[in-house]
Amino acid sequence: MLLSIVLFGLICFVRSQLIRECTCDEFEPCKKSTIHSVMQCADQCQSHITSLGASYPAARKCLHSKEDLLNAVMKCESAEFANACAKGPGGKVPKRYPETLRIAAYSELNAMLARSGIQNQAKEYMAAGKKFLACISRCSERGGGNCFKKLGCGLALPPDNVIVQTTKKCAIRNGFNTQAVQEMCHCMAKAGVRNLERICSKIQVS
Repeated sequence: MLLSIVLFGLICFVRSQLIRECTCDEFEPCKKSTIHSVMQCADQCQSHITSLGASYPAARKCLHSKEDLLNAVMKCESAEFANACAKGPGGKVPKRYPETLRIAAYSELNAMLARSGIQNQAKEYMAAGKKFLACISRCSERGGGNCFKKLGCGLALPPDNVIVQTTKKCAIRNGFNTQAVQEMCHCMAKAGVRNLERICSKIQVS
């Protein structure tokens, strides 16, 4: 779930459909606004978490317990994609579609679950996670995430699969490893997510 949120942050940033490249001066404030909006929207979309049987306040604590980790991963991403925005105006970038990045992200998550041997057991949680992130996306578009749409510019980013793999490397490098994911899984299970405990110890981040 935490990795999904990190990836969602990037999905927000490639939402532009115009070809003017965002300057770093306009991009950075917009990025901060979007991140803040995502966290607020998560609370508004809590029904998709409680539908799995969880107490949202307890589940929220699980996510916030990894907040430092989340910030470290996003800092790593910013460093990896430091040249995505332009130092000055005049640049052009290809048209990008956030849906294709979302598909690439889900494909990697499904592959990871398959390697862990729990893809079928995790289907219910993946479905709820997709609805949760879609809800956050709609909410964010009405709030801070709308900032990028108003700017009417895009970023010079690599192909979607490269973005996903870079995010994954940043996550693992900053401690979002098998142990950390299993810890959060156990925490969410204790928060009340139905039948989650049975797969927590099987999850392997690879």
